[in-house]
Amino acid sequence: MKLLLALFALLGLAQPAPVLPAGPYAVGQVWEYRTLPRDEGSLLKIQAIETDPRGQPIHHISVTGLKIEAGGGMLQEIGHLPVSKETLDASVTRLSTRQASFPDAKDGIAQWRAANGGVFAISMAEIVGVIEQGIR
Repeated sequence: MKLLLALFALLGLAQPAPVLPAGPYAVGQVWEYRTLPRDEGSLLKIQAIETDPRGQPIHHISVTGLKIEAGGGMLQEIGHLPVSKETLDASVTRLSTRQASFPDAKDGIAQWRAANGGVFAISMAEIVGVIEQGIR
């Protein structure tokens, strides 16, 4: 039995491990970021990280705490945004210790993959502004 367990362990080690991009960002992190004034206090969460065909990281994030007027109501969260490392570098200010509820990004990520979607490479405040203009 020990020999069998040792064999499984060796086989497991022989499998290539998924390679995630190096850097300060990790799945599950919640960040404070430079917001539009009305969205002060909103947070973003890194839901997944993958690489594009050129090897550049794509960070799939969710955002909560927004205050975007949307058809007589308020858009308070975005379930999925694919952003570049440059977007995060230009936007995040510090890791947050605040507890917040975030929407699940899995469906958005699946739709993005099916559509061969792009990646935002502008600041978070600019992304939220573009989304707001699109809603109007």
